[in-house]
Amino acid sequence: MNPVEQSLLAGAGTLSPAPEFVVAARRSGREGFERSGLPTTRQEDWRFTSLAPLAAHAFGRADPSAPLPAADLERVAGRPFGPRLVFVNGRFRADLSTAHGLPAGVHAASLQHAIAASPGRVEPHLARAVSIEGRPFAALNAAFLGDGAFVHVGADSRGGVLELVFATVAREGPAASHPRVLLVADPGSQATVVETYVALGDHPALTNALTEVSLGAGARLDHYQVQDQPGTAFHFATLAAVQGEDASLSTHSTALGAALSRSDVVTRLAGEGAEAHLSGLYMADGRRLVDNHSVIEHAVPHGTSRELFKGILDGSSRGVFAGRIRVLEGAAKTDAHQSSSNLLLSRDAVVDALPQLEIYTDDVKAGHGGTVGELDRDALFYLRSRGLPLAAARGLLIYAFAREMVDRVALPALRDRLGRLVAARLPGGEAILEAA
Repeated sequence: MNPVEQSLLAGAGTLSPAPEFVVAARRSGREGFERSGLPTTRQEDWRFTSLAPLAAHAFGRADPSAPLPAADLERVAGRPFGPRLVFVNGRFRADLSTAHGLPAGVHAASLQHAIAASPGRVEPHLARAVSIEGRPFAALNAAFLGDGAFVHVGADSRGGVLELVFATVAREGPAASHPRVLLVADPGSQATVVETYVALGDHPALTNALTEVSLGAGARLDHYQVQDQPGTAFHFATLAAVQGEDASLSTHSTALGAALSRSDVVTRLAGEGAEAHLSGLYMADGRRLVDNHSVIEHAVPHGTSRELFKGILDGSSRGVFAGRIRVLEGAAKTDAHQSSSNLLLSRDAVVDALPQLEIYTDDVKAGHGGTVGELDRDALFYLRSRGLPLAAARGLLIYAFAREMVDRVALPALRDRLGRLVAARLPGGEAILEAA
């Protein structure tokens, strides 16, 4: 391993004692990362995403006891809109959290506590939904497996909202944290979970998150990830899900910050009648890079999946969308479609769209589509003819393009928050919100 990889792995061998199934997962992750190291552009899944900016920093393990005043947290993460669990550098912070109003049937706690108090509830699901082979950042996360969030949605849960906030604090030097989420939904349950990722401090922060989801038969989960980190941050997130019969997963990601961010979503429709709805919005400017990869695997018949991502790119930024639909042998009557639309605001912005279909059976409906374009000149002319300055007209059209994705958020408080975050990045944002 090179010095950067060594620094990333430093401290993985000094974690607190844990049951054998956790120790085994740590060992497997450490050995997997030692074998693979950081990915390079010579690898197919990373050929458009250079990690050279990341390699310019020697990241140490973020201090799990780093102080974080409540006012600073609210400034970057917003006010809570319901029960909120907060994790600082991967460790649960009870003083910043509030479980008041937690939905009936939903149990949420520190993963470390759940492992110690109820290992039988954790072991059948932990490190099962995702394979670390070919996924170096998932392996690195496993190497530091310890604390994080454990959410159990009981069969008697019929809705409700829980927010998980993960703050990476880098005040003493470049620092890396590896948040972990384990979410288990019992058959027939319903819940909404929001993951919010922020970063603070004067130094580069690396967040390497992994969320595992296990959905029982007929379970319904609305899942949101919001990444709003400063331009000095690096963000990697993996979401891995296994869906039972008639289970429904709706996951929506919003990437608004970080110098380099990558989202990997992998879901396996393992039960007949399962549905997966993946969507996302990303914005980048300057020399930032946003990468979205997904794999939807239809393993049994009568599965349905839909995927839609939108990107807005300015300056010399780059966006990547690589979506793969795999329909395995025997998964007849599958209905799958994916689409990506991208808006380029400058001549130097670049997007690479890579839709992929792998179909190994008959009697399947599957397709993909995508667009890459600029602002509509006729619409821009119309708005200017009505007296709007050029910057305001551009901002209004960009906001209209993004609004479709914001409106996909079913949670009103979160939809309002995202609308404001998007508008804040546009010229005349306040006026746009007043007119919207």
